[in-house]
Amino acid sequence: MSTATASTKWSDGLGPKVEDYAQAGIPVYAVADRKHDQVLLFSDPRRGEYKNKEPHKRGTSFTVPDVVGVEMKLSVDRLLGGDED
Repeated sequence: MSTATASTKWSDGLGPKVEDYAQAGIPVYAVADRKHDQVLLFSDPRRGEYKNKEPHKRGTSFTVPDVVGVEMKLSVDRLLGGDED
């Protein structure tokens, strides 16, 4: 079973949560970083940290790594709460 959480505090999503999720072995973690108008995709947790951090800007989409078990393409605009691309 997987869970998703959302925080209204920018620092929560990019600070302790990233470390906690990596230490827990959560394979993929996406953060809607409205402060910088991007989505950050963290993946490949090893030894308590994510080895991959990919920024995705508005107007783009990205595919979630297949390690989650489903093929999923996500729109950055939709995740940031704006118009669909």
